[in-house]
Amino acid sequence: MKTLTDNRRAHSRRDVLRAFGGAFGAAAMLLAAPQASGQAPPPALGSPTLGSSNLGVGVLYCGDRADFGFNQAHAEAARALTGLPGLRLEEREHAAGTLAATAEELVGPQGCRVVIVTAAGDALPGLLAQADAHRDTVFLFSGAPLDRDRLPINTGFFEGYIEEAQHISGLVAGYASRAKTIGLVASHPAPDVLRCVNAFALGARRADSTVALRVAFVGEAATPRQVAEAARVLADGGADVLAAQLDGARPVCEVAEAHGILCCGLHTDLSAFAPQGFLTGAEWAWEKAYAEAVALIAAGKPWKHLRQGGFDQGFVRNTAYGPAVGVEARAHADAARMQLANGNASVFRGPIQDNTGRTVVAKGKALRGGDAELGRMVWLADGVTEVGR
Repeated sequence: MKTLTDNRRAHSRRDVLRAFGGAFGAAAMLLAAPQASGQAPPPALGSPTLGSSNLGVGVLYCGDRADFGFNQAHAEAARALTGLPGLRLEEREHAAGTLAATAEELVGPQGCRVVIVTAAGDALPGLLAQADAHRDTVFLFSGAPLDRDRLPINTGFFEGYIEEAQHISGLVAGYASRAKTIGLVASHPAPDVLRCVNAFALGARRADSTVALRVAFVGEAATPRQVAEAARVLADGGADVLAAQLDGARPVCEVAEAHGILCCGLHTDLSAFAPQGFLTGAEWAWEKAYAEAVALIAAGKPWKHLRQGGFDQGFVRNTAYGPAVGVEARAHADAARMQLANGNASVFRGPIQDNTGRTVVAKGKALRGGDAELGRMVWLADGVTEVGR
């Protein structure tokens, strides 16, 4: 495979969010907003604080909240919110295409003063218009906008660096693979997907430099059946470990278990679907981000309009190791995770070559979570090949 070109990249969640400035219009972005990287006072909420009465919090899922994938990770965080005193949770799923209208229903008839959106996509302009029309309600989005210094005052964004957890999963997979071939089913070659695929590959080759990663891109709209078929192709092609980078990884784990091979999960704990072959997984940990933001907003205290992080902020984690993970792999993975958490390491630390032999990250250079270069990634790392090429 050669360097991936722009005309093959579909918009990812982060790509869409980064485009919001032009879509919504300059007027909304020029509200008296704070520096996104710092603290700012929230808008005055017309509801009592937590503990004195019900604070309505709405969660908009762009799909099934029990999808064993991206939306379920958010649903688990929403469940954790119910432990806060005086909070009333309103959840709406399968809202893709009607997010703005559903948000208006949550704010109006349901009286929610915090609305959390798992993935805004093309509905972001309409949602920002709702935020502008309801300045006493805070809208929180999963993702990161481009214009971080000019956010609407009642709008916030939070972003987790899942590639860090994928790197650890890859390291564990590299130890486990006896065939020296790992298969990974991915949605599409957009930068957000590529950085996770490459992070996984770098982790695997950190464990064993001879391990190869074969990736099958199935498209953003792939059905579970199509995902499973791609996983079977990879397994039949010699991969003895399967992994994924798409919204729903459950079929990949099920195929691995049926083939008697190993697997890594994604988004949420998928160990139940591969009790014999499950290694670990890359999970979101939104509980902290949700709870801290809601508590601060409800109390009328300053809150961050942009929160980003990986292991350091507790926004991502790895699933508990399965029985196939050996002592050496566990020790190496634990140490690598700790280094990432304390800032002493980076997933993308040079020298790194792509699969054509070109140096893409120079020696001594480190690209960390929010680095703009990661958002422009169009390459696959050394040792990674695309199925069919």
